[in-house]
Amino acid sequence: MIKDLLFRNISLKILSFFFAVSLWLFVNLKATAENTLHIPVRWESLPSFLAITNEVNDSVRVRVAGPRRILSNLEANRLPVTLDLSDGKVGLSNYQINEKMIHLPPGLTATVLPPDTIQFKFELTVTKGVEVRPRFSGEPAEGHVVEGAEVVPNRVEIVGAQSEVQGISQVDTEAIDLTERRESFEMKVKIALDQPHAWPSTGQGEVEVRVAIAEETVQKLLKQISLKVKNARGPVRLEPPRIDVILEGPAGKIDSLQPDQIEASVVLPREGPLPESLPVRIQLPVDGIWAKSNPEQVEVKALPPKDSE
Repeated sequence: MIKDLLFRNISLKILSFFFAVSLWLFVNLKATAENTLHIPVRWESLPSFLAITNEVNDSVRVRVAGPRRILSNLEANRLPVTLDLSDGKVGLSNYQINEKMIHLPPGLTATVLPPDTIQFKFELTVTKGVEVRPRFSGEPAEGHVVEGAEVVPNRVEIVGAQSEVQGISQVDTEAIDLTERRESFEMKVKIALDQPHAWPSTGQGEVEVRVAIAEETVQKLLKQISLKVKNARGPVRLEPPRIDVILEGPAGKIDSLQPDQIEASVVLPREGPLPESLPVRIQLPVDGIWAKSNPEQVEVKALPPKDSE
């Protein structure tokens, strides 16, 4: 029963199917549509002595019409317009976009919509040598400071639009992070230019920066340090018998130095008369610390043997 219904008028059913498919193909293959695309604009062959200094519109609106089946697969970024700037001259120049510059698949037509021109402002490029200054961010570890920084090379050449380059006297490096640094270091870093139409000359976009990190220099006052007498030929009296000592040097070394590690002395001559005053000598157990006594000289008086007790 079901089989009879399925195959009844089979020829008419097949004919109806092919008619429906043909009608669908006819409608879809012949259907047309329109779409507005933003076609990217690129440029090439800019003379080396020119720079573009304005904001350039990098796309153009194009109305595309044609079969819907072709139009539906169209991608704007695959249809760039390329402008030849080899004839550029100083000043403002307008380049017109026309339909011949739009390369579409067969069967499609294009209409460029206003504005249909791309404007360029051309300026002469110049080269100039400028000083390079290191730029830092962050702070070294506590008790440490930047003693100095050397840039190699300390001058580079920059190239760019004349109006911008003429106003540049020095350039900075990209930020060098000093956070928690305790030791000196070297690193390569790029040149940072804020001007949009200036750039480092070829091969000069990177420099080496040598940064010297050292412990912070501090001062410390030690009071009433006893004086020793060296080469004494008899009893003497020093006036004053105690002195203050001023220390200056790296914080770590100064903090670790104790008063009993400091030797303050007066050296008497082995022969000849005894001078009325002599300088105080300070000896420290570590290097790299500067020491000064207050006073710097003391009076020296010979005492009779009975006063030596």
